[in-house]
Amino acid sequence: SSSSSSSSSSASPNPSPNPIDMSLGALTMRSLPYPQPWSRTNASPSDLPPNFAWMSESCGSKAAIGVFGGGLMGLVMGVFMGALTDMTPPVTIIDGREVPQAPLKEQMRTTMRATADKSVYWCRQFAFITGVFGGSECLVEKYRGKHDVWNAVVSGCVTGAAMQAKQGPQASAIGCGGFAAFSLVIDSFMGTHS
Repeated sequence: SSSSSSSSSSASPNPSPNPIDMSLGALTMRSLPYPQPWSRTNASPSDLPPNFAWMSESCGSKAAIGVFGGGLMGLVMGVFMGALTDMTPPVTIIDGREVPQAPLKEQMRTTMRATADKSVYWCRQFAFITGVFGGSECLVEKYRGKHDVWNAVVSGCVTGAAMQAKQGPQASAIGCGGFAAFSLVIDSFMGTHS
């Protein structure tokens, strides 16, 4: 028995694997798996970003942003001021002992209450001031049709009068003048309407 082995040594050449594309475009964001930032070239009309211009044009939204931002700043200011004030609480005797001699837990509880009360107070004050100032400045600017320093002066007057309204008309007039002058000085230093 004869075995005939036919060995074909005709090896087909292995195709080389695809070369790696090292061009700049292949190495940039186009090849990464996360979406590209929005641009007019790659967006359809349904993909347009939301338009928040109404927030900067509406007086109600300006007042709301002022209330929110002022409230947050007031909370931070209250914590800061609460930490800097003396630690003497309004009640100096707890369970028949003076507070400095009270247990540490009672001292901490009293200090935390005082700081929380101060934070809430400053939060309310800042929220009121920034909300009234921002809203009234927007209303004055829309009424006058001008963007100048006198909008800030008038809204400062409105804010000062509103803050002192509970104390009567004389206190409101003083608050109006004080806040208007403060707004004028701040605006001249900041140079917002130069």
